[in-house]
Amino acid sequence: MSALSINDRYHDRQGGDYLVRDARAADADALITLLDQVGREEIFIADERAQLTAAQEAEIIQRRDPETGVILVVEQNQEVVGSLEMIRGTFHKNRHTAIFGMALLPNSRGRGLGEGLLTSAERWARMVGVKKISLAVFATNLAAIRLYQRLGYQEEGRRRGQYLLRDHLVDEIWMAHWL
Repeated sequence: MSALSINDRYHDRQGGDYLVRDARAADADALITLLDQVGREEIFIADERAQLTAAQEAEIIQRRDPETGVILVVEQNQEVVGSLEMIRGTFHKNRHTAIFGMALLPNSRGRGLGEGLLTSAERWARMVGVKKISLAVFATNLAAIRLYQRLGYQEEGRRRGQYLLRDHLVDEIWMAHWL
């Protein structure tokens, strides 16, 4: 296991245990299923479906450089129920920054799993020297916005009417947190 490996145990709001860990190639099918399911909801992530095949996802996981990015999964009862991918800035001028996106299966929301995912991701970010973490969220995703605010994220910008969700224009909010 690498010094940058993530393998953190938490308790959800109902007292159940869950694990946040580095994704493995064997998780690829579950990750694609997760992104397909959340994407079909059309209200939480920009993609309507996963953009990669399971084989492509497995290859990305295997080739990932732990200094430049992390792909985490939430595992509860031996099932992958959420994921977070964080990528560090690619230029010397922005290597102190990272951006992330995350998704949770519907039955796993509202139980504190997102907080564990983000806490573990921030730990990785500190290990590699990231100072600022950013994200984009739909203005209609109030639960996610409350989570981010509770963890110290603040709105930095807003792109008005950037997305059309179920026939309604929705703002995209850019938020950030300095570690």
